[in-house]
Amino acid sequence: SSSFVGARARTAPISRRSMRPAAADGGMAVALGARMAVPRGSGPMLLKVMALVALACLPLAESVEEEKASATETAVSVMLLGSIGFQMLLFYLVNWPDRDIRKYSWQVISQTISIFCSVLLFQGFNGLVEAYVIKDGGPYWEVTVDMLQLVVWLTGMQLVLAVTSGAVNELFTSDVPEMEKVELNVKSWSVLFSHTTGFAAINAWGSLQQNIFYQSPLITLIPIPIGWFGLMFMYHGYDNVREYIAMSDDGVKDEFEHLWDEETEEAEHDVAGLSLSFLTVQTLRFTISGTLPNQEGIEQWHILSAHTSAECSRLLTCGLAFFALSLIPLFLEHRFEAWLHHLPHWWSQKMHRVIEILNNFATFGNAWCFFFGVKWAVASAGYIHENALLSVVLALLLSFFSFCFIFVFDKVLDNNVFGHSGAEGSPDVASHAVEKLITALGILIGFSWEQCFDTAVDVVSEGFEETCPPIVTKLVMSIMLVAIVFPAWRLYILKTEQELNDQSLAKVVLHTAAGMHRDMFMSKEVDEHALDLAHLKMKHHRRCALGISHAASTEGLVHLQVTASGIRKVESAGGEPGSP
Repeated sequence: SSSFVGARARTAPISRRSMRPAAADGGMAVALGARMAVPRGSGPMLLKVMALVALACLPLAESVEEEKASATETAVSVMLLGSIGFQMLLFYLVNWPDRDIRKYSWQVISQTISIFCSVLLFQGFNGLVEAYVIKDGGPYWEVTVDMLQLVVWLTGMQLVLAVTSGAVNELFTSDVPEMEKVELNVKSWSVLFSHTTGFAAINAWGSLQQNIFYQSPLITLIPIPIGWFGLMFMYHGYDNVREYIAMSDDGVKDEFEHLWDEETEEAEHDVAGLSLSFLTVQTLRFTISGTLPNQEGIEQWHILSAHTSAECSRLLTCGLAFFALSLIPLFLEHRFEAWLHHLPHWWSQKMHRVIEILNNFATFGNAWCFFFGVKWAVASAGYIHENALLSVVLALLLSFFSFCFIFVFDKVLDNNVFGHSGAEGSPDVASHAVEKLITALGILIGFSWEQCFDTAVDVVSEGFEETCPPIVTKLVMSIMLVAIVFPAWRLYILKTEQELNDQSLAKVVLHTAAGMHRDMFMSKEVDEHALDLAHLKMKHHRRCALGISHAASTEGLVHLQVTASGIRKVESAGGEPGSP
């Protein structure tokens, strides 16, 4: 019998899988196998040790065989692998030879980071308010507190932009700030606060929609005109305050006060477009699916995963309708531009603001529809059964397709699909339409990645529940993340985006020439004479781009230009800017 089992062991060694049933029979087969593996005459102590080692390996074998990756482990793995691929894709895009591709890529990245910071910051503070102020209050108390939150964020936005724009700089110092630095500074805070206040407006008008006007899809439309007139009333009041402050010192608006007014109005347009479009898409989702999502647009999993392909198609079609709607204000503005200029200044200003808000409304509506439409499609496909994994997959999917669309938009413009340069300004309309689509893509990507990080912050805050309340932990972590991300975005990403958005051809030539100049100086094959000529040409491009006159003549020094046609004297300071 022992020789038979030994032969069997030699021909088919016992694996971990085959050892597990033996353990269920009392471990006799393992002990027998251990005994057969030892030559005759070995001590009994060695048999006991080997038997104990074999038995100790059984739990490990069972855990290796039976354990499966949890949903959290799968989500983390997908996030890790996808993030690496996504980051490498960004390196390709921001270094692409085509300048337009680089510009659109930086715009999407900038929009994504600003949305991420804004949502994270607002949700951190809003969680604190909900836990300690709104808790145990009725629906009307919740609406009142959320409205007060909106007023606080709007007022804070006005104050921050007043300081960063230099409009009230005389209250702090007598030094006049450099305009270029001020523009970058005010732009960064304007974008951050416009999106943060926009989500505060979503929360406020959404609270009205959820607690009072929720009975049917038609009734849920009521908060939209209420939100419109409410925001217009507040904007009018803030506009009067800005005008009073600007005129109170010397009776004249300087360039910093004009900058304050322009950036604040642009931020207010974003707030209105972002919040009102979200409420509209909430109503559309209610109409299509029969269920009104919560204040943040989130549905329970059994509802989210049960959407049909027809429902997904309808919501995505609504997104296309929003895109078509976003083109109408652009065409109207170009068509009636002369007529708008002939209106009284007050009416012309109001009409431009209404057109801009409607444009933002349609752009953001396009983004919301595509975001939730794709989310419905992915969740209802049946391959994902957990929210965290859905957020990661959705973020990666939307990021990939959004950056693919960048190449499509670039080809559309390069091939003059919307007309040539002389065709009644049609390329201007096309470029504006592409800019709006880029904004929508930034909203898509930013909100999808924010959902991932919001889930991560929730999990970490719950992990420290014994030492600190989750709401406080979430707020602290949100502030820390924004404190790390916002300065980097402001100093590097937004600055690069602003430089690429500069439409001056001379500056584009200067940037291109600077790159070629560096390559020439780093190459061993370029001789000194060619470097001298390249340096002179760089100085010429610099004067053209920055509008600098030729250097003034020093006494006894004459500037001459030597060309194939002869030698001529070059005009000194006071001559035509950009002269050689």
